[in-house]
Formats: sequence, structure tokens, C-alpha cells
Amino acid sequence: MLSRRDLLVPRPLPIPAQQPPISLFRYRQTAMATAWEIVVPAAGAGQLDLIDSAFELLHQIEARLTVYLEDSEVSSLNRLAKGQATRVSPMLASLLERCVAWHAQTRGAFDIACGRMIKSWGFFRGPAGIPEASALASQVEVNGMDKLEYLAESKMFTWKSPGVELNLGCVGKGFTVDEMAAVLSTEGGIPAGMIQCGGSSARAWGPCPGEVEGWRVAVRHPWVEGKVIAEVVVKDASIGTSAGSFRHLLHEGRRLPHVLDPRTGWPAEGLATVTVLAPDAGMADALSTAFFVLGVEESAEILGQWPEISALFMEESGKISVIGQHSHRFHVCCS
Repeated sequence: MLSRRDLLVPRPLPIPAQQPPISLFRYRQTAMATAWEIVVPAAGAGQLDLIDSAFELLHQIEARLTVYLEDSEVSSLNRLAKGQATRVSPMLASLLERCVAWHAQTRGAFDIACGRMIKSWGFFRGPAGIPEASALASQVEVNGMDKLEYLAESKMFTWKSPGVELNLGCVGKGFTVDEMAAVLSTEGGIPAGMIQCGGSSARAWGPCPGEVEGWRVAVRHPWVEGKVIAEVVVKDASIGTSAGSFRHLLHEGRRLPHVLDPRTGWPAEGLATVTVLAPDAGMADALSTAFFVLGVEESAEILGQWPEISALFMEESGKISVIGQHSHRFHVCCS
């Protein structure tokens, strides 16, 4: 089974015969249970300091946002009683503000307040399994971002109902990619490069050596090892992918992905994978999750509010479609 972490892969660069080989320097660390890679055309002493700072920030963000550490900021919020208010950090505040907007813009398909629902399916620490119908119904009733109150001006966070938990797995990696990119591409910093998080989130900025259009990234088939379904050209932009290959259940002959529809409590069905091209990786992550839940038609309806967004959809049948004003950035290899 392919991991969601393997779905986005930088493509090798074609080298014209008259040009010397192009060197790309790759720096890797592990965090959030996956591999992180920074790719740059060159790396001087000052740039190495920035790379070290970016990786240090990665681990700081993980310690703050993860639900796998009891002392993280998100875990602390999840322990708050109904009506108990607390002030969140500026970093988490900036993310929460965007999540509230994405929740509304995606008709509730993107929802970070489904931690208990994720646990009920065993997609947190396992084992995965289908919950009892009554338990699932109660989770749908108590979960959701409508159960939280966040006041942006004061950065105060409160639960309106008991038993609700945040889980930022659908956006945390993309958000972190953006924060790291801000460190690396700051004025006087690294003029070009790419950050990729285990093949599910990536951000590229500046020119790619040997390429006119930008950095080329392959989108792999979610179920067929080694098969590429499309190539995306990324420049000063980000991509995020959601797929049913990361964790799934087999139920009555159907593949049930780990991506849950927060409105029903059941795994989303109909799509095999979604890849979103967006200005930033946090948004690409959030919308790839939402579009996986919504399906092609409903996603197309709401894509109009984001002229800067384009997306590739692969249905379970194998049909591939690309929607958006930047669809020319996607080169489909099979359909």
C-alpha cells in the first residue's frame, strides 16, 4: 500500500547536452511521523544557517500542534471544559483564523474539530475499525467547528460543547511548510528552493535550475506502485494532496479512506486522490481535504471563489479531471 507520504515526488531535471550537470542540495529530517526535505540549488554558509533555523522551527511547530504529545498546545485546548476560555499563541491563532474561514467556504467539508470522530474510527492510534452506528451518530452530533468559539481580536478560544477535540492533521503539515519557507526565502535568504513534506505537501519559490516554467513535481497513482498520473509545474506556489491510500479500511468490498466527511462521520467516497495548486501550502492542504470530501461536482461549484486555485481530481473509476484557471500547470500522464 502506498502511503500518502509518497504521492508527490520532485521530477528529475532534463539537462541539455551543452550544459553542465545541475546540482541540487537536499537536506532531510524527520518530524510529524514523516520525512521532510529542503531542496536548494546551492548552499553557502549563511544559507545553511537558514536551513538549520527552518528545521528547528519545524520541530517547534510539531511540539505545539501535535495531538500525540500531552503537553502540546493543541492537547491542552482539547482538555478544556465547556465554557472554559484560554488565550492561544500567535502562531496557533493565525492558523485557527484561516481554518474558521476555510470551514465556512467549503460548506463544512473542512473541519479541524473532529478529533473524537477520528479516534472512533481508529485512525488516531489504531486499530482501525468501523464504529457502532449509535457511537458514530453521537460523534457527528458533538463534533464540528460550530462547537468552538474563537475570538480573533482577543485570541480567546472556548468550547461551546463538551467532548470536542481539535486534530490539525489535515492542515498542520502545509501550515508548517509555509512557516519554514518564510524563514528560507526571507529577504537576503535563499532565492530559490523547494520544501516537501513526505510527498503530501510542497512549496516552491524562485526559478528552478534548467527549467523555464518552474519546479516539476510528479503526482503518483494512489494505489499503483511507481505509476505517475500527472506532473505539476510549481513556481512561487504550493501543492497539497489527499488520497485514500494513506490509511484505509476494506468494508464489504469497498475501500474506505481515512479522510472522514465531518458532516456524516463516514469516510469520503468517490475519489481516489485530489491534488490542489494554491498560493500557500496550508490552503492547498485544507482544500485538498475538503475537495476529497465534496467530490468533483461540488468542488467545481465552490472553486469559483478562488481564481488562484486549481485542482486535479482522480475518481475511483480512474477518470482524471483538472479544474481551475491554472489547469495548464497540470500535465496529465494517464486518464
